[in-house]
Amino acid sequence: MNAELDRFVRDALAAGVAREKIRAELARAGWRDEEVEASLAAWLESELPVPLPRRRVQVSAREAFLYLVLFATLYVVAFNAGAVGFALIERLLPDPMHARAWDSGLARLRWAAASLLIAFPVFLLCSRIVTRALAHEPEKRTSGVRRWLTYLTLFLAALVLIGDLVVLVSGLLSGELTSLFVLRALVVFVIAGIVFGHYLLDLRRDEDESGAPRMAWLARAGAIGVIAAIVASLWMVGSPAKARTREMDQMRQRDLARIAEVLRTRQMGRQAMPESLEQLRLEESSGDLRVQDPETHAIYGYQVIDSVTVRLCAVFARADSVGPHGEQAQPFWRHGDGEHCYEFRIDGHAPIQPFLR
Repeated sequence: MNAELDRFVRDALAAGVAREKIRAELARAGWRDEEVEASLAAWLESELPVPLPRRRVQVSAREAFLYLVLFATLYVVAFNAGAVGFALIERLLPDPMHARAWDSGLARLRWAAASLLIAFPVFLLCSRIVTRALAHEPEKRTSGVRRWLTYLTLFLAALVLIGDLVVLVSGLLSGELTSLFVLRALVVFVIAGIVFGHYLLDLRRDEDESGAPRMAWLARAGAIGVIAAIVASLWMVGSPAKARTREMDQMRQRDLARIAEVLRTRQMGRQAMPESLEQLRLEESSGDLRVQDPETHAIYGYQVIDSVTVRLCAVFARADSVGPHGEQAQPFWRHGDGEHCYEFRIDGHAPIQPFLR
């Protein structure tokens, strides 16, 4: 509120000037209607000989902290809910173009699930505290921190909505409007739309209480969507025990690939094939070669087929540890549970050429 305007209104009211007269004179002086009304609203009409000031709510550091945490967790929840939505779409509609990225995508999915499990309850707690405070002191709705952060959120949501529509139209014009493309755009649009609609109605509620029921409906829809995203992410990530066994199987795959690469290097150096993997480990100077199972410590299976072909075997805990895209991305590394063997063609002058038997 402008201090000069506030002082003028106070002096005019103290002198007994009618409010309508004050409005007219201030409008003639160029003051905007909202500025005049805000200044007049700061003083109550009373029978006292001096103006009676209304109680002005000051935003405390605690309230500013709550609002900052509230909106920060909102951004975290919205972003990671979108990440889960993308991952679910890719799981149900595998895209061969992104097949090799499944392992890194699974790591991002774990991060998204953890973020939702932590940030969403914090958001709900802060939202409940803020809602109770506003119900107890409705004048706090005019808080500068609350309004600035709300408008910032509306701005970001509007940018996302506009950008999403631009990408959608661009995809349509370029002929790339596949079902996968449309579903991804729809996820972004729904999340940004719920955020935008909720906080737009929240601002309108400050002026008209009739917006409250619709706002509550949008809030419930958003909460249901986030809960569904959490459930979907946990389903895709699997249990901690499953994740551990999958990581163990991937370590076994990496070990076999590393052994094959060392054998190729030896072939390039015209060294003879080792009689056993233990001999290979002792002769390998780099020190990063592992020839034992990381869990059971049993030596991997090893057999020389001919001068350029070897067979390597490992016992896997679960079937198919290369993700849902393994068929397109890494057909060689597909395996069942239990013992599984791979054959490598070792040629010192060409990349390793694995093949199945």
